[in-house]
Amino acid sequence: MLTLALAGCLDLAGAPTGAPVLTRAELAGGTVVVSPPRGYCIDARSFRERASGGFALIGSCASLTGEATGVVVEPTIITISTTPAIQGEVSTDSRAFQTALGRGQILRAINRDDGLSLLQVSGGASIPPSADQRHWRGLMALNGQVIGLALYAGTDSPMTGDEGMRMMIALADTIRRDSEAAASTAVQARTTEE
Repeated sequence: MLTLALAGCLDLAGAPTGAPVLTRAELAGGTVVVSPPRGYCIDARSFRERASGGFALIGSCASLTGEATGVVVEPTIITISTTPAIQGEVSTDSRAFQTALGRGQILRAINRDDGLSLLQVSGGASIPPSADQRHWRGLMALNGQVIGLALYAGTDSPMTGDEGMRMMIALADTIRRDSEAAASTAVQARTTEE
């Protein structure tokens, strides 16, 4: 199912779909807030939210809506999934991440000081037929959730290299900032009610 959704989105280079889109979404009962980069939107049909986690697929707004207006961006699909972090069972270190990933050749492994691990992978499962075999995977823990990120782009797209890495880092930073702000606001609201 995910492969079909990804394949469809990557094949949409300008083909109108009229998909409903979101510019912000809350996963895992509001503990993880996702705001796509400029020019990208969340496909509302892909969005799954539950208290224990969730899923969202991000693509270019133009490709998803079929509207040629707005910011022109590189055709890219980003998936975000969240699951509860179980104490002692999850490591976001790239070495553990590589082992968990299991398939595909690891081209680069990056462990950032902020807890984000990134892997540039070639091959593996769930790659859309029209996507480059090189793609990015990311993993980080936040607000009791483990957040998995994946970025797919067309053949020889700059997003399969350093440009994709920068987008993954920027998106992870935005998720962290917005999620921490939402958590802080929720705590303040509870304190005020008490």
